[in-house]
Amino acid sequence: MYISKIIDRYALYDLHKNRSKYSQFSSFPTSIPEIKDRETFYKTQKTDVSLDIHFSEKSYNVGTFSFQSLFQFGDPSNDTLKGEVFLNKNNVNTPNIIFVHGWRMESYDRIKKMFHNRIMNDLGWDMYYFPLPYHFQRQPDNSLYSGELMISANIDRTVQSTRQAIVDLRALIHWIKANKKGPVIIVGVSLGGFITNLVATLESKIDALVSIFYSNRLSYSIWNTIPGKFIREDLEHHGVNYNDLIKYWRITEPSEGIPKIKKDNILLISAKYDQYVDIEDADYLWESWGKPTRHVYNCGHAGIVLNRKKIATDTLLFLQNKIQR
Repeated sequence: MYISKIIDRYALYDLHKNRSKYSQFSSFPTSIPEIKDRETFYKTQKTDVSLDIHFSEKSYNVGTFSFQSLFQFGDPSNDTLKGEVFLNKNNVNTPNIIFVHGWRMESYDRIKKMFHNRIMNDLGWDMYYFPLPYHFQRQPDNSLYSGELMISANIDRTVQSTRQAIVDLRALIHWIKANKKGPVIIVGVSLGGFITNLVATLESKIDALVSIFYSNRLSYSIWNTIPGKFIREDLEHHGVNYNDLIKYWRITEPSEGIPKIKKDNILLISAKYDQYVDIEDADYLWESWGKPTRHVYNCGHAGIVLNRKKIATDTLLFLQNKIQR
């Protein structure tokens, strides 16, 4: 336990070497989306996804997928979405797995080190790496680090960034369903787990979900965990209290909805000593969803790196059992 916490604390110290130099706070939202309107709030629509194949690797065509975000902020870098794609050349019926990365990640490397080679060498599934708002190439020039503008003390932009992620991820799912024959799987890590969990409460076209070291309530995470401490300070400095934040960000909580996929096709993975995501918040979602299959590891958030082989094994065995029966 102590070693896990120490490793996480060290990683958090390194994380906070880069933090916002200026307040991200904006004025209080003029309106608050209501839970009863969540289906409309996160509604998606059909979009054209462009595939650009760059080269072949083993039995795969490798390139990018791209489309214009269905929710425009007016920032060209963020409003165009481009992710990596790996398509099996020999099997049109293969499963399609979408990976959603974590907050402040600067590349897909951590996810690829868990899953990529095992899927490419052993399973042959199509793989899509989905970039969240304000991360990677979607990071504007005025942003200090990847993801700075997605989750911040700007209350409304945080909600709308989450909305953008959901609407666009749903659009990609719909496009795959319309153009591919195999099942669609979504796998999220950390913030990506939060996003995939929220999508699962809105989208019925998903065949299986794995959420790894996920958060549930952004308000809880910002107020009660170390990664959110500087955002909390920014909010408090501008007169925002915890109850305010709960009210403003409630529309983003996965626990406010019930998954639209079979509970048996959901796997949740948590870390007992996680210093990034409070285990109580992870428990809250698991219980609100009727306790789907879940693994709780005796590690911290750094298990994304230290336990990646176990995460990959548990995840892929679960998915193979669910979609290849």
